Amino acid sequence: MTKEEVEAFVIAMIAAGSNVQAIGTTGYVVVEPVDPTDREAYRRIELVSSAFGERDHLKDEIIAYLRKLGRVVEIPEEPDTGRA
Repeated sequence: MTKEEVEAFVIAMIAAGSNVQAIGTTGYVVVEPVDPTDREAYRRIELVSSAFGERDHLKDEIIAYLRKLGRVVEIPEEPDTGRA
């Protein structure tokens, strides 16, 4: 997958039924469908994932695009307890 394909990948995953979301700024998830009972969605998501190929090198770009779309689950920061 190339940098130019990031938006197409995310849009295709959404169209396949994926609940693709950034997890804070550290990662993203694609496998879980919006409707977990939709067995065909798992197949469609896998087909899209395979069609776009290797994307680990584009993790930051995918996260940024998902965040731009508002598809993000923020990770709450741990409060500083002052202990080392």
